[in-house]
Amino acid sequence: MWHGCVEAPSSSHTLRAVEGSAGRLFEDELERLAPLELRRNDPNVRIGQPPPDRLIREVKQKEKDIALVDISASQDGSLRKQILVPAAVDAPSVYHGATVRAQITAACKNSRSPESCLLHGPKEHIWSAACGARCQLVELTISSMKLGESCVASSGNAELYVDRALGIAGAHEEAIPRAGMPRSPLKVEYSVVLKDISPPWPADCRPSALLLWADEQKQIATQMLQQDQVHLALLKFLMLHEMTNRTDTGQPNSHTELKALSRACRLNAAVCLGRLSQWRRVCEICSDVLAEDPCNQKALYRRGQASLRMGLAPAAQEDFAKALQVDPDSKEIQRQVSYCEKLLTLPIDKTKRGERSKVDNKWA
Repeated sequence: MWHGCVEAPSSSHTLRAVEGSAGRLFEDELERLAPLELRRNDPNVRIGQPPPDRLIREVKQKEKDIALVDISASQDGSLRKQILVPAAVDAPSVYHGATVRAQITAACKNSRSPESCLLHGPKEHIWSAACGARCQLVELTISSMKLGESCVASSGNAELYVDRALGIAGAHEEAIPRAGMPRSPLKVEYSVVLKDISPPWPADCRPSALLLWADEQKQIATQMLQQDQVHLALLKFLMLHEMTNRTDTGQPNSHTELKALSRACRLNAAVCLGRLSQWRRVCEICSDVLAEDPCNQKALYRRGQASLRMGLAPAAQEDFAKALQVDPDSKEIQRQVSYCEKLLTLPIDKTKRGERSKVDNKWA
């Protein structure tokens, strides 16, 4: 019951909700935090009735900032994870080939229904990180994690989320409909909790051991590329390039081998980026290789293909001509040079109809 004169705010004043408050509050309750001159006494309020300007306002709790981290191999923001529980600052990170123990939970959401369907877990798994034992989405996620971290990553691309070892197949296959979901576009979400990893670097750090480890990882990445695991292969090639580029063995022979390995990994990364149609990145990587080795045939050829894809036929012709000087017997390079010459002689009206966009998809 309300009795007598009640101190209430004026309806002419608009009050701001206090951040951090939650629920439904009366405005005069919020008014207590306002300056005194904004409040007034209303002696005309009837007994037993709330003031006429005693309004109810929804006070929304301020949303917390969501920590999103880019985990895409190309670092273009196309794939991100949401960190639920961050790791300690000094927690060890996952390196490629490390033995990890993680709890995995997978769920899918149908585009026609807000309800989620549990596909797997929660269950612990042990495997070698970034070696293709899990789907690309999980491998990309685990490669970006630290010990003790918990995160969530999702994707609607079946090439990334399909993991038949966990019983998770594409939307066109039988595994998901059996789980109770109709056949329609899906988005699969993985929740990963990293519980244990092996030491954060190979135990034997001698130059010969590092070279052996890096060469093994390069072979694994090459197999992934052949199996169309492009994102994971790209991540591994770029990681190997960074590792070999910053490693100082102190021995001239080992340094030369590391440089050659770094160059090969960058050229293979250019192949992966070409599969993802990121032609500008292909040009950048090949240009870096050519800055060290101006006569590198693969770098010239792949930069020429990327330039052709971007509509830069003169630049492509120049790169193909230089590559042909390095290897005059290459039939493929001869064909590309002839194609560029023909392309540059076409009338403008034909080029507008898409003649210049016809490029061979074959990668050497």
